Amino acid sequence: MTAPGEREAEPRYAAEERGLFGWARALYLGICDTAQDMLDEGRREASVAYDEAWVRFEKKTRNRRRKR
Repeated sequence: MTAPGEREAEPRYAAEERGLFGWARALYLGICDTAQDMLDEGRREASVAYDEAWVRFEKKTRNRRRKR
């Protein structure tokens, strides 16, 4: 179910595809989508952890990090 204002994702393959090739392609695309979601979530969490580490460092040493 999508939130109001969001579009549903269009499938990457046509509904007419049948047989072994269609199943293999669906499996492959499902694995790729899952892997991409995992990488995106890992990057988000790494960024949060990086910022939290700087906050702890700044509290401990009272040294501020330089803004780039």
